[in-house]
Order: sequence, then structure tokens, then C-alpha cells
Amino acid sequence: KIETASNHLLQVIDDILDFSKIEAGKFTLENIPVSVTGILSNIHAMMSARAQNKGLKLRLESDSFPPSLHGDPTRLQQAMLNYVVNGIKFTEEGSVTLRAIKLAETDQQVHVRFEVTDTGIGIPADAQPRLFRVFEQADNSTTRKYGGTGLGLAISRRLAEAMGGVLTAHSQVGHGSCFVLELPLECP
Repeated sequence: KIETASNHLLQVIDDILDFSKIEAGKFTLENIPVSVTGILSNIHAMMSARAQNKGLKLRLESDSFPPSLHGDPTRLQQAMLNYVVNGIKFTEEGSVTLRAIKLAETDQQVHVRFEVTDTGIGIPADAQPRLFRVFEQADNSTTRKYGGTGLGLAISRRLAEAMGGVLTAHSQVGHGSCFVLELPLECP
């Protein structure tokens, strides 16, 4: 219990520091090699035990990507990990699927669509506009039942924008949610 509580506290502190850096304009992105399949594999390795403990299937689906793409793999993984954590947190039965789709490819960049879909509780339509606001969740009972600070999605949206991407969410109560991050990765 102490380890779980301290890991949660550390995550809250990290989220607040990241958000503070972004707001202060002190946030910088790397432009180094990115392996799309590597990021998906890392997330699966980190989250598969948590999904299994809840009786959920954590699925991976990916198109084929060039091996020499560039971007910020740490921040991309951070954003996608937030979506998977939420997917597992708000899903009681079924699955969470992490998907990477190649939308377009030129000599200069590959446009990628990352999706995390779940079979969870879903989000009411009137609450969806609040999802990406700082310290907000769908409703107060969500915080009591599932925990969280309401920072993960706000940070993920800012990370997506900093990387030249767009973050959207689609959800229906009782039918799960789909969080989508579309962004370009450079071809060096």
C-alpha cells in the first residue's frame, strides 16, 4: 500500500512539474529516432500486468512504419501511456486496444494516427468538453471512485500540440471511449 501510494504521489508531482514547464514555455521537445512499434511494445510491457489484474485484454495493432522516423519518443510514449492508463482505469470488463495507423507518407514525414479504444464506462456527451481542462474530470464521483487528478489528459493535449499533433476523444456512455492522437513524424 505504501509503494502504491508513493508511486501515485510521484506521478502527481511529475504531472504538475510537466504542466508547469509547458505553461512557463520552458518545455522542449527532442528530435531523435522514434520507433512506433517500440513505443507500442514498451506501453504493452508496462501495462499488461495491470490489465490482466483487472481481467482485461490489452491489445496492440499496428501498421508497418519506416524504421528511421524522428520525433520525441519520450513525450509520445507519455501521452499514449496516459490514454492506456485511463482506458484500463475506466474499464471493468472487455479490452483496451492500442493502435497505430499510417495515414499518409511523404519523403519528409509520416502522418500517424494513434488510438486507444476501450470497452469502459464511456463519457457523457456534456462532460466531454471538460476532459482536457486542468484538474477536471467527467464528474466528481469519478474522482472518488477511480482516483486521479485531472492532469493527465490536459498534459497529453499540450504534448500533442507541442509535437504538431491533434488530440481528440470520442465516447458514448456504456460503450467505451476512443482517444486519438494524430501527428507527423519526420523522415530524416
